[in-house]
Amino acid sequence: MATPRRANGRARGRRLRITTSNLPAKLKKARPELPSVTSFDNARLVREYQEKIRRLRKLQEISALLNSTLNQTEIRKRAIEAATVVMDAEAGSLLLLDEPAGELYFEVALGEKGEGVREIRLKVGQGIAGHVAKTGEPEIVNDVQHHPRFDRRGDLRSGFVTRNMVCVPVKAKDKLLGVLQAINKRGRGLFVEEDLQDFVSLAHQVGIAIENANLYEEINRLFEGFIAASVTAIESRDPTTSGHSGRVATLTCGLAEIVDRIDQGPYASVKFDYDQMKELRYAAVLHDFGKVGVREHILVKGDKLFPGDLAVLKARFDFIKRTLEARALKRKVDILMSGDRAATAGLLAEVDEDLARQVAETDGILEFLLACNQPTVLKTEGFERLHQVAQFSYDYFDGPRPYLTSQETLTLSIPKGSLTDEERREIESHVTHTYRFLSTIPWTKSLQNVPLIAYGHHEKLDGSGYPRRIPGETISVQTRMMTISDIYDALTASDRPYKAAVPTGKALAILEDEMKQGKVDADLLQIFIGSKVYLRVHPA
Repeated sequence: MATPRRANGRARGRRLRITTSNLPAKLKKARPELPSVTSFDNARLVREYQEKIRRLRKLQEISALLNSTLNQTEIRKRAIEAATVVMDAEAGSLLLLDEPAGELYFEVALGEKGEGVREIRLKVGQGIAGHVAKTGEPEIVNDVQHHPRFDRRGDLRSGFVTRNMVCVPVKAKDKLLGVLQAINKRGRGLFVEEDLQDFVSLAHQVGIAIENANLYEEINRLFEGFIAASVTAIESRDPTTSGHSGRVATLTCGLAEIVDRIDQGPYASVKFDYDQMKELRYAAVLHDFGKVGVREHILVKGDKLFPGDLAVLKARFDFIKRTLEARALKRKVDILMSGDRAATAGLLAEVDEDLARQVAETDGILEFLLACNQPTVLKTEGFERLHQVAQFSYDYFDGPRPYLTSQETLTLSIPKGSLTDEERREIESHVTHTYRFLSTIPWTKSLQNVPLIAYGHHEKLDGSGYPRRIPGETISVQTRMMTISDIYDALTASDRPYKAAVPTGKALAILEDEMKQGKVDADLLQIFIGSKVYLRVHPA
């Protein structure tokens, strides 16, 4: 049987192969040419890609480093270090704009020869950097010595030879802050366009970091101004304690600095960083702010009796003496009217002697009362005579009256200080006022403990303090340090109206007595005394 054939006449099972050799000439000509990619090209592309990734990572690292601090000096130093690294330059500099003067000044210059280009000021528009500042456009100059705008003062002063440089403006929110420079490509190379792109990116990050630091400093200055105004408000209400808040802050922070450095004892592990020291200083400076809520006449009360009450007491004793004199005169008239001339002279003399004795006794009583009116630092007793005087009476128009009112007797019997119990409670309320006031301030996270630290500065470890009478284990170390500092300054201050300044030795002895009674921290007091922290406010 004959084998069947396909229509094209080819035998079954034979494959049709199409190659360029059997394509028509017209189709051959129309076929596009495919690019020829060699292994060398692939390697080059990979290297370029890896280099771009490396540069991006470096810029990211530098950006993170710049924004990891708000310290202006540190930011500027890191900016120049970054400029020399990113641009592979011998030196770098940062010129900041002095806007009122219209000048650029070298705030920082780093690198192998960077210090030589410091302290040169350029007018905006002057020199290459001044031109960049004026136009706001970055610039590469690879032949600096023949550039018409090159300012040679830096080279002449320092002996530095500038070959080439890259200058870019440093801005924040379109506001010019300065100019960043990279000077002399290492290996005597040239700066290229790709270098400029990286440098512009770096300058942008520097501008953001500087602006953030500027804003932080402005906020910090604003807050410091608020703190200073608050202290002024305190001292204007109670000028007798002027300087107390600042001295307590000095003593407390001084004690904290010593505690931070010790390596033995129960506080060896206690450390204070920058923010914690700032928190402690704010708490110490503002610890008495609540005095603005206390009536002024109680705040400035120096003696036990208010001045008006003391004037009334003195006037009363003048009246008592006038009463004695009037009584003596009446006796003399009666003697003269008796007609017994022989006895008159002797009787009149007796009346005068009796009057002199009574006036002297009255003056003595007043002198005693004036002594009782003086407050004491330490608790005193022996007011029995005061209560005896209160039983004396004198003749008034409407009948006999006591030498002392019950309120005067109570006030003059105050064993310590100048305040009655009611007045003391009002004074003590300043701590609660302080806490409430400070608690209304939106403190940052690093300063959030300011109200609590200040709240406890009158608490004692044995629970006898005020206003909360909290036990010692709940009182922070910061508050314990402030308590010691506050007591010391209150004792040694020379501007208190209710007492004379206590000598340093006696003040320390009083503190040690408080320590023995379990009222103040023994370890902190020993550090306070042993390190002579008190000399920071009372130099020997």
